[in-house]
Amino acid sequence: MEICSERHRFPFCVVWTPIPVLSWICPLIGHMGIATSKGVIRDFAGSYSVSEDDMAFGWPTFYKQFSPTNVHGGAESWDRAIDEASNVYLERVHNLLCDNCHSFVALALNKMHYGGRTDWNILVLYLNIGGHFVGFGGFLKQYLPALFFFATAMVRISVDVVNKAYQYINPCKQRELSLRNLQIPTIENLGVTKDQFDVIDLSDNNIRKLENLPKLKRLETLLVHNNRVEFIAKDIGENLPKLSTLVLTNNNLSELGDIDSLAHLPKLEYLSLQGNPCAKLTNYRQYVIYKLKSVRVLDYQRIKLAVSEAGSRLKRQIVRRSQITGSAAENIEHVRARPSEEQKKIRELISGAKTLADVERVNQILQGSNSHQNGQNGDANMYEDDD
Repeated sequence: MEICSERHRFPFCVVWTPIPVLSWICPLIGHMGIATSKGVIRDFAGSYSVSEDDMAFGWPTFYKQFSPTNVHGGAESWDRAIDEASNVYLERVHNLLCDNCHSFVALALNKMHYGGRTDWNILVLYLNIGGHFVGFGGFLKQYLPALFFFATAMVRISVDVVNKAYQYINPCKQRELSLRNLQIPTIENLGVTKDQFDVIDLSDNNIRKLENLPKLKRLETLLVHNNRVEFIAKDIGENLPKLSTLVLTNNNLSELGDIDSLAHLPKLEYLSLQGNPCAKLTNYRQYVIYKLKSVRVLDYQRIKLAVSEAGSRLKRQIVRRSQITGSAAENIEHVRARPSEEQKKIRELISGAKTLADVERVNQILQGSNSHQNGQNGDANMYEDDD
């Protein structure tokens, strides 16, 4: 007997249909049944109730057909196992977690020893449930409500959202707009605020990019903690010229270069990047201080003069190492022009250099050797010092 979805006949099939609300939140959750060799569906519909040809929550949207050749005794054993499982569940109380429609189907498969197995359970069923949708309509019925549910759950910033949002004067005498915990995916339409706020709170949303910001000349504080920000637009300084406080705690900024755009904020003084992957990188604090010269408080800690000087030293070291590396190509030619014994000794000195001072010393000796004779004298002195 072949499958006939118009008559709702699914011989030797395990069938599936979505459960309202539960399947909208998670499409993998649904109601399951098993069909006899003639295609009649049986399902554990509730406590002490096994439905026949009247599947709870509607007709199937998805099915997987099993082979009766994997059952000892064929179609007869298949039907007998379903009857036995039905009789067992006619005496059971429905339990959403461990004694439900899925366990009813698993019991039927265990009783028929399908595939020589007796370990069928909810997890094994999920891992082996790959099958077919009942046409395109079955696909839509399975996933369209879930897509609609999540689409409506994501709030877009609009005039109505701003008007309904909590607006108040905070303890710092600033006019604040709270748009927190609204599942906002992107920043958009903030121009509807008409630049009337000193503080905008976008915390606890799903924002991935700090972009699409309109020109807000009044805004001084932007709170964006507990989001997923991984990108900051380069025009942030042009659009937020008075921004002095930016909180980006617990986001996804992964590289030190991700914060470079903040250098365009001329009045930024208070910055928090705690909880971002970049905050765990080497020289993170020195890099931020060097790059964002206007920042006075980083991660709720005031920047001390010593730390600021450390950032400047880091910059100088990078420049000096770059200069040394740049002259290395010229020094190689000087080394190659020397006798083999001298080349060997020079290589030993270079390999033994452990500090920046050692490298500079070798570099000065090589640069001072403009002629073969001067090179010999320089090398003699160098070897004497080394001894």
